Amino acid sequence: MTLRGDSYSSAAEITAVTRHLLDGQTAFNSTTRPSLTELEKFIDRSSGVLNMAFLGAGFTPADVIANSTAKLAGDEWVTVHAAQWAEITQRGAGWSDEQNQRLGQQAMLKDAAEYVGMIKPGLKEAGITTGKPSYEGLTFTGLTAQGDRVDPDNSSIEQPSFSRNQWDNSG
Repeated sequence: MTLRGDSYSSAAEITAVTRHLLDGQTAFNSTTRPSLTELEKFIDRSSGVLNMAFLGAGFTPADVIANSTAKLAGDEWVTVHAAQWAEITQRGAGWSDEQNQRLGQQAMLKDAAEYVGMIKPGLKEAGITTGKPSYEGLTFTGLTAQGDRVDPDNSSIEQPSFSRNQWDNSG
C-alpha cells in the first residue's frame, strides 16, 4: 500500500517518533505492530480528517499541499495523530496522561478544526486563498424603512419586530 496523494507526513516521520514500537526492526514492515500497511492507513485517515477541516475553513487541500510551509504544518498534525494511532495498537497502553488508558482518537475532528482555526491566519499570509470570502453569509439589513425592503410582506422570512416611526402620529 502507498499513501494517498492528498496525505501528509510519511511512515519515516512516524518511525522517528515511535521507534520504540519496532522491537528491533529498522522500520515498520509486515512483522511489526502496527504493520506498515496499518501505519499508512493511520496516516491516510488522519490526513483525511485534516483535509476535511481545511475544506470546512474554505481552503483547498491541494493548495495547502502545494505550499511547502503549509504542508509542513499538515505533516506535523498528521504525524502526531498517526503516532497516537500506532501507540494505541500496543497492549495495555494508550495515548493519555494516565497509565493504562486507551482513550484513542475520539476528538480527532474537533482537534483538526481547532488546529486549522489556529493556523488559518498563517495560511492566508502564506498566500493560500479560501474558496469562501469572509463576508459570505452576511446580508445588509440596515434599510431606513421597512417599506424600502424588497421583502416587507414575505411571511416566510423573519421580519423586523417593530417599524421605525411606528408611533409617529404627526401626519
